[in-house]
Amino acid sequence: MSMRYAPWLAFVVSCAILIGLLALWWEPTANDARPGPPQGRTTVVIYTAAALRPAVEKAAAAFEHDTKIKIELRVGASEDLLSKLKIAGQGDLFLPADDSYVALARASGLVEQDYAVGSLTAVAVFGADFPKDAKDISWDDIFREGFRLAQPNPGTAIGKRTREGLEPTGLWARIMATRPVEMGTVTEAANAVKLGSADGAIIWDATAAQYPQLKVVRLPNLERVTASVTVAVCKEAQSRTEARWFAEYLAGDGQEHFRAAGVAPPREKPKPKARGARPGEKAEIVLYAGAMLRPAIEQTIREFEEREHVTVTRVYNGCGILVGQMRAGREPDLYFACDPRFMGEVADLFLKPEVVSNNQLVIAVPKGNPHALKELSDLGKKDLKVGVGHEQQCALGAITRETFIKSGVYAKVRKNVVVESPTGDLLVNQILTGALDAVVCYVSNVTPNLDKLDAIPVTGISCAAPEQPVAIARGSANQELAAKLVEYIQSAESRERFERLGFGWGRGPKK
Repeated sequence: MSMRYAPWLAFVVSCAILIGLLALWWEPTANDARPGPPQGRTTVVIYTAAALRPAVEKAAAAFEHDTKIKIELRVGASEDLLSKLKIAGQGDLFLPADDSYVALARASGLVEQDYAVGSLTAVAVFGADFPKDAKDISWDDIFREGFRLAQPNPGTAIGKRTREGLEPTGLWARIMATRPVEMGTVTEAANAVKLGSADGAIIWDATAAQYPQLKVVRLPNLERVTASVTVAVCKEAQSRTEARWFAEYLAGDGQEHFRAAGVAPPREKPKPKARGARPGEKAEIVLYAGAMLRPAIEQTIREFEEREHVTVTRVYNGCGILVGQMRAGREPDLYFACDPRFMGEVADLFLKPEVVSNNQLVIAVPKGNPHALKELSDLGKKDLKVGVGHEQQCALGAITRETFIKSGVYAKVRKNVVVESPTGDLLVNQILTGALDAVVCYVSNVTPNLDKLDAIPVTGISCAAPEQPVAIARGSANQELAAKLVEYIQSAESRERFERLGFGWGRGPKK
């Protein structure tokens, strides 16, 4: 090459190197970053029963639109899905049509926390041209000679539950005597009736809702054939945080898609009867509670101890730490969590939780707001010293992280974080001593110090207003006493104490 081109070649190479370095150094600002999940894998793989596909597809589309997290469905019969989960060892969420499969997955060490999302009941469906009105159809029509019954096989939730529910009545033996055609999924059975290759089938009510042209009949004893629908987070989930978000969505706002698809709400489980201590009874219960709740419940607990002659051993800490202790074998009688996600992580250990209160995330700053902070992105200002909750040890940290991510400021603000604490009170103490310029905490942490601090509410992000659920342990020998303490915590006097600290009462605004 001629030497007269050497300077130009050197110039081009230099530009290429400069562009590469800029690409490495550049970080998105709050305006550049689009709210969404952390960098890395952003696809959630969910193993879904065929009966639930219509609901999950609609919920996934809405969730993807809001979060930009892709949901990938793998659909099949519940038992087949469990087998694939065992063999592949991959997947983020497991959603069979009955929670007995979740129990099997848990026993095999495949899943962790779970969330109730619905319930199903069996119905019989018949072809549109079946020569009887739905109100006149009976079991005798199924058992008559020549009737072609499409029966989902026992590997499906409907097949398994139909056998278990109808065997005691003698109906299952009669069904088997008709030599039904076994189908791989509940959807295949419904399609067989729709297309005329079968005269009828026993399927879930939610599946029947997708076939308005079929005749739906609630035959006697089919009310015995029910299923509880639960979604569980897989232990080997590659997108654990995003999977949990989607599971929480299915159990919360996503319920509208389940109702629209014909899936009934989760069934309520009976609450233990509340009572005080009996004469001569050794009355002692153990309460695990997020540290944020201590100022709100301490006086109520003291009153409970005095009036009911019960000793309450309190363990206050970051919810992540408490969950770790429970997973290691600690067994409290009652758990009062700072956020539903941490209740969800030990859902298998507790009865159905009840929401007591809600709290608001705020930016706490010294009185007068010397750094003129107005919103989350301002926490990225140069030389600002910021404190946040520890992302793994407490609900405050997990919620703050999610809020930063959804606001598109995570990378920008993290550069200024100099303190991560397991409780909001410790953060407030540090800002009071001048060690920090701003902290992200709960409004309840700031309220007792309003003479020294200002609080800037974090609004517009649903996760920034978490709810606080309380639940009684399934294995507690003191469920009645624990239920009595829950009554005290839900009393009018208790509510006044919560609200005085800045908490909201009950569920927060619809997210």
